[in-house]
Amino acid sequence: MTLFLLSVAGSSVTSLAQDFTLRVSDGDRVLDDSLLPTEALAGMKGGFYLGMDGSVTYDSNFFITEDYTSSELTTVVAPWVVYRTDPEGEADFSIDARYSPAFRTYLENSDLSAVDHSGSISLSYEGARTRISVHAGYAELSMSDQIAGGFIQGSILDYGINGSYQLAPRTSLLASWAASQSDYDTGGRSGADVYTSEIAGLWDATERLRFGPGLRHTLTESDSTGERDAIAVLLKTRYQWGEKVMLAASGGVEFSKNSRSGGGREAGLTGSFSADYQLSERWTLRGALRYATVPSPNDLNLLVNDLSLTTGIIRYFGSSSLEFGLGIGSSEYEAVGAIAAGRSDDEYLSTYLTYRRKLFSDRASFDASLRCSTNDGQQEWSQWQLSTGLSVEF
Repeated sequence: MTLFLLSVAGSSVTSLAQDFTLRVSDGDRVLDDSLLPTEALAGMKGGFYLGMDGSVTYDSNFFITEDYTSSELTTVVAPWVVYRTDPEGEADFSIDARYSPAFRTYLENSDLSAVDHSGSISLSYEGARTRISVHAGYAELSMSDQIAGGFIQGSILDYGINGSYQLAPRTSLLASWAASQSDYDTGGRSGADVYTSEIAGLWDATERLRFGPGLRHTLTESDSTGERDAIAVLLKTRYQWGEKVMLAASGGVEFSKNSRSGGGREAGLTGSFSADYQLSERWTLRGALRYATVPSPNDLNLLVNDLSLTTGIIRYFGSSSLEFGLGIGSSEYEAVGAIAAGRSDDEYLSTYLTYRRKLFSDRASFDASLRCSTNDGQQEWSQWQLSTGLSVEF
C-alpha cells in the first residue's frame, strides 16, 4: 500500500492511498464522492485560482524490491489552475475544472524524469428535486505500485454521470454510470477497463440516518483476464451528526462470473466503509474499509481481491496539526483460467506521521511526513519515505 500527499487547490491531505492498479475500480464510489474534494474547494468562490505545489521525497526502496534495494530522491513541482462558476453556491448550473502539470525529477534515475499531466471537469445541475452531475478526468501518474511490483508510469481516464431525484420528502432515488480505464507505459503490463452502473434508494429514517437498498453492475475487461461480469445487491447507509460524526457504509453480496473460467455466477461479500469522528475541537478520528477486485497487471488469468483497512487520528494546534495513520491489508490472487504458476497472496502494513502547518494567512501550507511500509507474500520488502511539501495559492 502506498502513502502519498495529495494537494489540490492549496490544501494538502495525507492519506493511505490506493496503488495505481486499484484506482481503476473507483467507479463504484461515484454516488458517494464528488469529483473534486470538498476540503480542497472550501472557501473558493467563482473565478480562476492559481497555485503551486512542490515536494521533495527520499525513498529507501524506490523500486520496492526484496533484494538489492535502491534509494531515490524525488522532486516534484506542480503548478495548478482551478476554475469555478457559481460564486455564491446558489446557481442551478455550475462548472468546476482543474489542470495541473507535475514536473518530476529523480536524482539517481534521471531517465525516469517526466511531466505528468492531470485535469478534470465537472458540470452540475441542481433543481428543486433533481441533481445531475457529469464528470471527466485524466491523470498521468508515476509511482511505486505494490500490486504491479515496482515503479510504474501510466494513466487513468475516468468519466461518468450521476444524479439524484427527491421522490418524496424523506425518500431519494440515486443513479450513476461511470467508466474508468487504466494504461501502463512501463513493463509490458496490462491495463483494465471498468464500467460501473448503480441505482439506489435512500430513506431518511431520522434527520441523521439514511439507508436503503442498492443494485450495482460492474463489467471489467482486460487482456490478461478477459471479462468479469458482477452484479451486487447492497444495503447503503449514511449517518451524520452535525459536524462531529460522518459515516458512509455499503455492504452486500456480489454474484460474479468470468469469461475464461466457465460455469455460473459465484457469490461473495463486497462493501466499503468510511467514517470521520470529531472527538473534540482538537482531535479527529478517521477510518475506512475498502474491498476491490481488479485484474492483475503482471499475471495472465489472475484477479486481485484487495481488502484494506485504514485509520488515522489528527491533533490540531491552531494553525498546525499532527496526524498519525495506520493501514493493514491483503491482496488475494484468484485464478480465472489456466495459469503458468501459483501466486502467493500479499499482506501489507503501512504507518505514517505527518505534521502540517498553514502559512501566510492560510494561502500556503507546509507539511512533512515520515512513512514506513512492509509487505509479506510473493516478495518480502520494506520501505520508508521522508517527504516535505509546500502548497501556495497565488
